Amino acid sequence: MKNKYMLAGLVLFFVCSCGGKKDAIGMITDPYVNAELGRRPQVDDIKVIRDMEIVLEEEEKEPLLITPGDRAYFAKVLGVRPSEITNQKLYAYVKEWQGVPYRYGGETKRGIDCSALMRDLYKEVYGILLPRTASEIMLNDDHVERFRSIKYLREGDLVFFRSNNEKIMTHVGIYLKNNRFLSATESQGVQITNLDDPYWRNTYRLSGRIRTEETSMR
Repeated sequence: MKNKYMLAGLVLFFVCSCGGKKDAIGMITDPYVNAELGRRPQVDDIKVIRDMEIVLEEEEKEPLLITPGDRAYFAKVLGVRPSEITNQKLYAYVKEWQGVPYRYGGETKRGIDCSALMRDLYKEVYGILLPRTASEIMLNDDHVERFRSIKYLREGDLVFFRSNNEKIMTHVGIYLKNNRFLSATESQGVQITNLDDPYWRNTYRLSGRIRTEETSMR
């Protein structure tokens, strides 16, 4: 019992000595915390909070790979709203390679062919390694799910073409949006083209989607 009285006396002395000071350092001054403790904060207590320099940790932001101007440019080319240009890695890649000349068997910015472009793009943007030629990509059943109708196309799908006198796929590109796709063409190099153009509409054969559990069409 004696010890309880001594402890109570020490607590009372501590409270009185702290309360007698106008300096609020060391006191709990967050009004929400005080409310939970059943204590109403005083004016001086709140002033301490206002005077404190509070540094908030900034949220980690996704690095900007394309500018608002780039976003507006691709939106105009594809005929969509700028807010629909969301895959920054993909469009940063398109921006970097657009205009590179075509070279059969080429694999660099000095010249590149369609399948080499797709192989490099999928590796850099999606971390997926594709076979080297258009036909090898199309026939890769383990990784590519094939379909014919363009109404199922979505960004990132492969589109395959074949000239009438050829028995194998002669061209491949990547679908972007609104019937536009990117590929390396012999006449204009790496460019965005419209599937509705007569040449592409007549030579289009089928499309392919990289097979995963999330993207399966079945």
